[in-house]
Amino acid sequence: RSTVGDVELWEIKNTSGMDHPFHIHGGQFQIVERELHGNKTPPSFIGWKDTVNIANKEIVRVKMRQSFAGLRMYHCHILEHEDAGMMGTLQVS
Repeated sequence: RSTVGDVELWEIKNTSGMDHPFHIHGGQFQIVERELHGNKTPPSFIGWKDTVNIANKEIVRVKMRQSFAGLRMYHCHILEHEDAGMMGTLQVS
């Protein structure tokens, strides 16, 4: 659940053995930092995104703001992974 107008810090962890492109519908985010094997790096480009690749064992922290109410879907942008359940929903009110 999220509230319209709130700015949230999301931590997206990839604990699998391969990269996953994370995507959210109806919202955008800015990357705050990436962490891989304990090494933290700032984003190479500051801009609004709706998809970010998360490498094997990487943690990506993003600032997310929802501008309007509704149901959002987020998922891995590899269709086979989405079909296998790597997805969820976010209720914004």
